[in-house]
Amino acid sequence: MNLKNIHTERLILIPVTLEITKSLLEHSTKEIEKLGIKTDEKWPTDGTMDILPIINKTLDKYKVPSGFEFWMIVNKDNMLVIGDIGFHGKPNEKGEVEIGYGLSENARRMGFGFEALKAIMSWLNYQDNVKTIKADCLISNIASARILEKVGMKEISRDQELIYWKFIKP
Repeated sequence: MNLKNIHTERLILIPVTLEITKSLLEHSTKEIEKLGIKTDEKWPTDGTMDILPIINKTLDKYKVPSGFEFWMIVNKDNMLVIGDIGFHGKPNEKGEVEIGYGLSENARRMGFGFEALKAIMSWLNYQDNVKTIKADCLISNIASARILEKVGMKEISRDQELIYWKFIKP
């Protein structure tokens, strides 16, 4: 699949490549800088660093991003990576994908999370193998819960720690 960047009013979502993941695992941003992009001092987050080995393994196997790894969220105003959004793998046999996202501390409470999630869900509308989009967030993460609700996801359950969300494509 030849992925294109996703453009919104204020953001560019850029699929992460094998070269970028390898560079980030070495605590380097040189591959990102080759694109004319800088990184926020608070990105990559600890959560991003935790998933990088998994993403790197997937990209090493397939060589090119499918779109179901993760995308860097870039602020168009300053060409700064302010977060990332992505998936816990390709759709399963039921057509379900699980989405996750995170913004650097400096980019929160400005509507970037909603804008990025809305854009990636629009991209998912064109993926015929996706039927259901799932997500979860900490009960204490009120901002994330609001964003998930705002894009049309419905709360399906919760436990002591998490709220579980689902969106079924029409």
